[in-house]
Amino acid sequence: APAPPGWGGRLGGLLNVAPPAPPPPVTETENLLAAKCNLCDNTPMNPKGARRHKYSCEENCPTGALVRVNPREYFAEAGSRIGLVYQDRTHAIGRNIHKRDTPALLWHALGILTTAVITLAFARWLSRTGLDETIGASSWLTARWLTGFVGLAAVALVMTYPVRKQIYRRRAGPLRYWMLVHVYAGLIAGVVLLMHGGRSTGGLLTSLLMVSFDLTILTGLLGVACYLLLPRVMTSIEGEPLLVEDLRARRDELREQLARVGAETDASVRELVARRVRGRFLSLPFLLRQYVRREDLKTLLAEAREELEAEAAALPGTQSRRTLLEAVETAVTLRRVESLVYLHQLLKLWLAPHVVATSLMLALMVVHVVQVVFFAVR
Repeated sequence: APAPPGWGGRLGGLLNVAPPAPPPPVTETENLLAAKCNLCDNTPMNPKGARRHKYSCEENCPTGALVRVNPREYFAEAGSRIGLVYQDRTHAIGRNIHKRDTPALLWHALGILTTAVITLAFARWLSRTGLDETIGASSWLTARWLTGFVGLAAVALVMTYPVRKQIYRRRAGPLRYWMLVHVYAGLIAGVVLLMHGGRSTGGLLTSLLMVSFDLTILTGLLGVACYLLLPRVMTSIEGEPLLVEDLRARRDELREQLARVGAETDASVRELVARRVRGRFLSLPFLLRQYVRREDLKTLLAEAREELEAEAAALPGTQSRRTLLEAVETAVTLRRVESLVYLHQLLKLWLAPHVVATSLMLALMVVHVVQVVFFAVR
């Protein structure tokens, strides 16, 4: 058995902001035992005396999109309010099947109010006294010191989110509320530390610190924008939600089908497939069209067939015309599937630069704090 990690490894695991690696697939044994959800019964998530039953999957969803409900009661209630399209007894599609999250609204209100108050208070103070003027004659406290303390406290509050992410087997509050604290504390830290730096970035160390801090804020805002906008774009394009694994499998299938169509036909059809079909429907402008116009796939296919109808009519033989139109439909469908895959990938693409910028910022911040304390004490 591997040795348990030391205190350094445990601390690094708590502060790790990267998503946990999935466990390896179980393929080594002959007799695999299927396991199902135990509803977190007899686990630390539901200790004795708990007033309400908790579920680890629901508690650890960072956006609140995952919620456990009674389908019969919940869909009936939601259907009376917003209307649902029932597919079968257990599946329904609606514009919004979640109840109003009142605690999240309160967290939003508190975050906006706190950010506004702190920003206005420091802005007013700086306009009157400046960064380096002491509060009293015998005091050492200046606006620069105070903004540094507040910014450091906000950064510490930001880092509670990755710590909370590691606590998924015990009760620690819904992760989606910790995410809101992470976002608003990061916003406060960004505003206050920009005031702390003033108009001059200082030496090389502080300049690198400010650049890494700006990159952390920008990549974090990019992640927020991705989570707010991309699911809506995907829903407007695909209609029904699809798993990225299914989309990738469908993409590979369509690529093989298009390659087979181009290889099993005569030279005239192959030339049209390479020049007109691939050049037109696998191009960047046609990809961007998926995001801008968000047309129904049936409409898109009909328009594509009409666009190549003249070239298809000029081909000799019914089979050649049918092959060309099949290649058109395959290429258009492939581009639609690829557009959805790219959106799924974009949901994770921002995370790597955010983690790198955050790690660099924390390292430089520690050095900066040690340097400032050293020179202040000396």
